[in-house]
Parts: sequence; C-alpha cells; structure tokens
Amino acid sequence: MNYLHLRYFKKIVETKNITQAARELYTSQPALSRAMKNLEKNLDVPLFSHQGRNIELTAYAENFYPYVVKSLQALDDGLDVLRSLNDQDISSIELHLDVASISIPSLVRTFSEKHPDIQLSIMQHDTLPDYTQANVLSITSEEKKGLINSPILTEPVYIALPKNHPLAKKEKLYLADILRVPITMLSKKNAFRKTIDLAAEGKGIELTIGSVMDDPATLRSVLRQGLGISFFPKISWSYDQNDPFVIRPIEDFPIERTIYLSSNLTKDNPLAKTIAHTLKDFFLTRHCQNVVDE
Repeated sequence: MNYLHLRYFKKIVETKNITQAARELYTSQPALSRAMKNLEKNLDVPLFSHQGRNIELTAYAENFYPYVVKSLQALDDGLDVLRSLNDQDISSIELHLDVASISIPSLVRTFSEKHPDIQLSIMQHDTLPDYTQANVLSITSEEKKGLINSPILTEPVYIALPKNHPLAKKEKLYLADILRVPITMLSKKNAFRKTIDLAAEGKGIELTIGSVMDDPATLRSVLRQGLGISFFPKISWSYDQNDPFVIRPIEDFPIERTIYLSSNLTKDNPLAKTIAHTLKDFFLTRHCQNVVDE
C-alpha cells in the first residue's frame, strides 16, 4: 500500500470528483485514476463507482475512509516531531541532578550512546539553573514551581540494614520494628529527607534520628561499609546484592518518591520527550539488571 495513494484516496473521498481532486493534488487525472485502480487492486475491493463526472463511494470506501484519516494524521504528527527535532538543533544539554547522583557515570555513558551528537554537562552543586534556556533541565524529586515537571519514574523507598543486624533476619518488617532504631538521615534541606519527613508526618509518627549527613554520597558510603541504617530509594540508588546491607520494605509504612524531569519545555516537546524517555529507560534498565542479579 502506497502512502501517496492514501493521500489521493482521502482527497477523492472529500471532493467526490476526480477532476477537482487532481487539480488540488497538482497531478493529472489519468495518474490519479491509475493510483486508485492500484489501491483497489491492493485492497481487493471496489472503492468507487462513476456517475458521469462525479463518483460515488462504495461501502468499502466509506468504512475505510476514517481509518485512512487517522493513519495519515498520526504519520503527519510523527513527521512534525522529526522536523521539530531537526529545527531545534540542540548541540548541548545542561542537566542538573538534585537526585540520583550515584548514577552519573552510567547515565553519562548511556546518554552518550543514545545521543552522540549532544554534549552533556551535569551540574550538582552551587549552580543556579537558568531555566529560560531550552537546553537546561533538572532531575528532581520535588516539582519545581513555574516549570513543566514530567514524571520519569516512581520508586519505592525501603529501609537499609547491615546484613548482621537482627532486623535483617526478619522476613517482614513493620513500623514498630524501626521506631526506636537510630536512623541515619540526610539534612532537612535535602529533597529525599523531605519525602521521608512528609511520610512520617502523614503517619503521625516521629522517627529516631541517630545522625544527620548533608551529602547523599557520604550516606551511601556509610551504608556500603555496613555501618548505618537508613532509608533507601530502591531504583535510583542502585542496590546490589553484594552490598554489605539488605533493603526491606516496611509493610505498614510504604513510601514512594517520584523523579521528575523539570524544565521550561512542555511535556510534548520533542527534546523533553526524548530525554525523559532516555532517562526512564536508563533507570528501569538498571533496576531490571539488579533484579536479575538478585
């Protein structure tokens, strides 16, 4: 089936006149007639019957027409996306990471493989994003006011325990098990800490805080030395079975956090959609690999 033939068919149905259709399509009437004969041959059904200079639609044509319209519209939308991507000609991306900093090396590699023509700059500390620029985006777990926040993924938050801790041997953990256990937390300005505090507030509980750190990388280092107990985002912090700690859900205290791609780009913007898709694939692929390894 030929794309051009479908365009011709749509125009003929709308005009119900071969001569007028040929004029509007900037083609000859014989060429248009041959195209419709080829389309009928491919479909193995009659589409038109002639009444003088005008034509009548068969039942086949009437039923086929709305599907042709939808298909051509979908194709046109796809072509518009390609043109828009080409027109933007983005050569660099400035990506600010409020969360998931542990993933930076693998993220850079994945992004470079999928978008070799785009230079990726990752910012983490003491840099104020200029969101008036189309190529400045953030990965965050807090929806940013005044920006478009496109969800990338929602992940569960577990409790991380050293493998030799008594609670690590329990098949299921409940809130009562951890309420009096000193927990290492991030500082209150951290977005992940805010997620935990909001969950605790919603539950009407007060957690026992043993120590506070202002750097997520330091906290993860403490966990990976089997020294602390803390909350652990299951996907973005990339748990590995070889780590000296285990992660467990708290059965009666489920916590989730959503990671967003924030920018001044609309959710339908081709650049935003492309980057969001790359990031989603990245996180979910890493998660699936860890599940397989487990």
